[in-house]
Amino acid sequence: MSSKKSKILFIGPTPPPYSGPELSMQQFLGSSLLNDAFEIEFLKTNFRTDNTKKGKLDVSMITNFFVFFSKLLRLLVFIRPKCVYYPITPTQIGWIGRDVWTILLSKFFGAKVIIHLRGSHFKLNFQQFNTIIKRLVGFSLKRVDCGIVQANYLKNQFEPYLDASKMTVLYQAMDIEQYSNDNEVEIEKGKILVMGHMTKAKGYTDILKIIPDLCREFPFITFYFAGNIRKGERGVFYNQYTGEKIEYEDPFEAEDEILNSEFKDYYKNLGVISGDDKMKHLQSTDVFLTASYSEGFSRSLLEAMAIGKPVAFTPVGAHREVFENGIHGYSFIPGELNQMKTAIKSLLNNENRHLEIGLTNRQYVVSNFSIETIADNFKTIILKTLAS
Repeated sequence: MSSKKSKILFIGPTPPPYSGPELSMQQFLGSSLLNDAFEIEFLKTNFRTDNTKKGKLDVSMITNFFVFFSKLLRLLVFIRPKCVYYPITPTQIGWIGRDVWTILLSKFFGAKVIIHLRGSHFKLNFQQFNTIIKRLVGFSLKRVDCGIVQANYLKNQFEPYLDASKMTVLYQAMDIEQYSNDNEVEIEKGKILVMGHMTKAKGYTDILKIIPDLCREFPFITFYFAGNIRKGERGVFYNQYTGEKIEYEDPFEAEDEILNSEFKDYYKNLGVISGDDKMKHLQSTDVFLTASYSEGFSRSLLEAMAIGKPVAFTPVGAHREVFENGIHGYSFIPGELNQMKTAIKSLLNNENRHLEIGLTNRQYVVSNFSIETIADNFKTIILKTLAS
């Protein structure tokens, strides 16, 4: 007779918006492997469908605080989960507004707690937290049973509060069948696609600065940007590669400058794209570019690689340990504009190498980052936590 499945409470966001954390949670909830192994309950955290409004303290956030915790309390009392899986935030307002209390309440009701950092900048942000909040965060972290990060070198993110023996790595997952290039969509020569929030921290303003030089040398190229332009920064304040503080630049002013220049026709703002529209742009692009100052593991980068695209990327988060410069694409240090130009030129100047890198990327993602592989790794993490 098979043993009764353990009840696991997943807490986190689901689409919309269609960003990495939301899509990853959707993947886990839909995983047949995880659902066969555990009895999964789910509590949704996001109440805003627009990324530009995330992290804003207003009446709706306060209302959602009480709604969320009333639902959490009811689930903990009546469902009695053996384990709670919860992706935490990297921000002070996120920790004091929900993370601390979610961890402590779950532990009070006897559940094991697995937290998941889906970025790479908690430790740097934590240094700027209020002293009292630091103590509260540290107190809650000491009670966590397992901490998940997206790269091996990020295992120190919760030191000294969470012991290294309780830390583990879970890479980004990809639906291999969905992200394929089987539709034979025609590639637009010179189409450079960027996906994600259009902010300084994502490298948006840096990319705009290199458009004139690259377009003079390669007049056939066009830069396509997919995402929200977002004023201010709500989570990333440091260059994760160098540790230096990011000097803020207004993305709206940067866009106005390019739109009022002779290079305006080389710039396309697609806004937020999803579904078939997103897939069409991924399949038709020539080069994929990400210039982020900080990442855990960029989902959009992995999507492009799954479709077989050559990429130019920054070695932040998991990128520095799972992707090799010159093999999977060309890397450049965040904020180094000349290095970024060189990386893109390396892909544009050698068509044979360009195609070779794309094929390598597709095979690499299929072999290492399928949802089946990552879900199986996650199952092992949960079982190990339950047994601890």
